[in-house]
Amino acid sequence: MNPLNLLKLEWSKYSPNGTFRAIAILYACSFGLVFSLARQIGHKMTFTSFGTTHYPLAGLFTYPHNWELLACIGSWMNVFLLGFLGVFMITMEFSNRTLRQSVIFGMTRLEVAVSKLVWALALALAATGFYMLLGFAGQLLDGGGLEFPPVGSLTCFFLQALGYLFLGTLLGLLIRQTALATMGYLAYVLILESACRWILYFSVAKTRLLLFLPHQVLAALTPWPVPESVSQLVPANAFLKALTPTEAALATLVYLGLFAGIFCLSILKSDL
Repeated sequence: MNPLNLLKLEWSKYSPNGTFRAIAILYACSFGLVFSLARQIGHKMTFTSFGTTHYPLAGLFTYPHNWELLACIGSWMNVFLLGFLGVFMITMEFSNRTLRQSVIFGMTRLEVAVSKLVWALALALAATGFYMLLGFAGQLLDGGGLEFPPVGSLTCFFLQALGYLFLGTLLGLLIRQTALATMGYLAYVLILESACRWILYFSVAKTRLLLFLPHQVLAALTPWPVPESVSQLVPANAFLKALTPTEAALATLVYLGLFAGIFCLSILKSDL
């Protein structure tokens, strides 16, 4: 089946759903609101030294640095809202038996799996488009011209959005119950991975490889844009040294392939 037809099928399935609409609206509103508050606070934060007023965070609110700040703010929406959306959509399919119905009505299991992956890809593109829209709006409010975001920032934001959608969808597929899958997802991104990382760090090996766990990799795609003067105060430490965007992007591609492979295999082999 044509990917566009699969996309249309998924759109017709989810667009009337009230929860799906609520999450989409919440994503847009919270992303825009937090970015607006950050701009206001950042522009007004000052301190006076020897009679001179300084704006310590001003550099973060000028383009192209503003794109990095916007991506970092959006990462919180990606973790909680897009990740939950991935959980909700696949568990809703099991609750309504629509996966089984799709197979009964003539779709192959592979087409069912591909349709979910194509839909996640479309949602990640939509989130990235909104990220760009907010950035352009911020530039206009600052009285400047429209400057296209750096390709690196744009790519990292898209990969992160897709990564959390895939992660949520995979956990939802494995657990199948919305409440339990949601708790499992939140427990993983908030507690379990960090706890395992530090346990391994202190009891097994103090290696930088521990930074390549899934949530850690996805979070490293949109780091907080710390001013250079502050970053120089952090002592050099191989473990504390964050992943570079290139390292995080390459690791994310590996995880995306792994998540997609496990997802497709589960759809092909499990009872729908």
